[in-house]
Amino acid sequence: MRHILVFAKTPYAKTPYDQWLAGSGIVPVIVTPREYAESYSHLPHVHAFDAYDTNQLVEKTALRLAREFAVEAVFARAEADVVRAAQLRELLGLPGQHTASALAFRDKVVMKDHLAGGPVDVPAYRRLDSAYTALEFVAEHGYPVVIKPVSESGSLGAAIIRDEAELDAYLASPWRGTSEIEVFVPGQMYHVDGLVADGEVVFVHPFRYLNDCLSFRSNDWVANLPLTRQDPEYDRLVKAARAVLAELPTPPHTAFHAEFWITPDDRLVFCEIASRTGGGMISALVRQAFGMDLDKAWLYAECGLTPTPATHGYRPAGALCIPPQNGVLERLPTAAEQPECVREVMVTGTAGQEFHGGVKSGLFLAGYVVGGDSEEEVAANLERVAGWFSDTSRWRPAPSSGGVA
Repeated sequence: MRHILVFAKTPYAKTPYDQWLAGSGIVPVIVTPREYAESYSHLPHVHAFDAYDTNQLVEKTALRLAREFAVEAVFARAEADVVRAAQLRELLGLPGQHTASALAFRDKVVMKDHLAGGPVDVPAYRRLDSAYTALEFVAEHGYPVVIKPVSESGSLGAAIIRDEAELDAYLASPWRGTSEIEVFVPGQMYHVDGLVADGEVVFVHPFRYLNDCLSFRSNDWVANLPLTRQDPEYDRLVKAARAVLAELPTPPHTAFHAEFWITPDDRLVFCEIASRTGGGMISALVRQAFGMDLDKAWLYAECGLTPTPATHGYRPAGALCIPPQNGVLERLPTAAEQPECVREVMVTGTAGQEFHGGVKSGLFLAGYVVGGDSEEEVAANLERVAGWFSDTSRWRPAPSSGGVA
């Protein structure tokens, strides 16, 4: 029996590793957050942890398990696990992404150091190690600027600083650890998602955001819509993603999620790239629109198996992520009520649960993949489903907020 170690920071319903590996002779050994342990409980080797992202017993246990089961590979699809998985592979001499590559895809400053002066435009940036650095950068480049953690995902902790008062407010707040400061780039944001297997880009497709990555800040929805091959930005974005992958120490097998802006003066500017599948409903969207399960195909590549081919040609589809509001969720819409254009649903909360608004762009209360006969119809359906969810869900103020139930 062969084994693979999996850092599983997703519920079983989203990543059924044993089903994916059925018939391969490979058994997954699961390391997972406590809240997902029950969903994996039918598997023979499951180890769960509180405070998963920062609990260093995760690494200690992973090393012990990797040696005990003589694992052939290590798989990790979440941003929090990219570096710890790479370090483990390197320590054990296993194939796959090692530490230098992981840092280049995880640390936004290391990433831009690789890309600066290359074929893709990179905004001016610096590692932010003190208030003096921020003041020097603003003096050189002016406002607005963006300050964000070097290694978070989903726009978590990102701040747009538009003037001195906002900079003062930022500097007066508790220090956030290692961050990056860069010039603010206006324009439409796009993302390019794909898969590298055996060193070759075997799938790549660009998407545009409806709303944007910071919509969660106002508890508003964000959506993803694939570009058609006829879209004038399609080839530019694919070419830019390939160029970025060529400049970085890209591992032989990886999914990737890259973000770019196209500015009002038609410049294509790099934002960031991750060596993983995109968050939110992006994997579900790729599966519904293109018939390819990026996570499963990536897992197969890591295991030395032939990635499964797409099951169908392109079908117009889009993805919608709706963050929670502030308060207690009283009612969720039911499946029987949902519009006929909905193809796939993922709900992460339950009635009676208290929420405190959006946390990050990849986390959501309700996620939908919707279809249509054309991109225009899909875009309209995304708006329609967002409005339907808002009209049919019910909230009440949380007791802690002083509201009356």
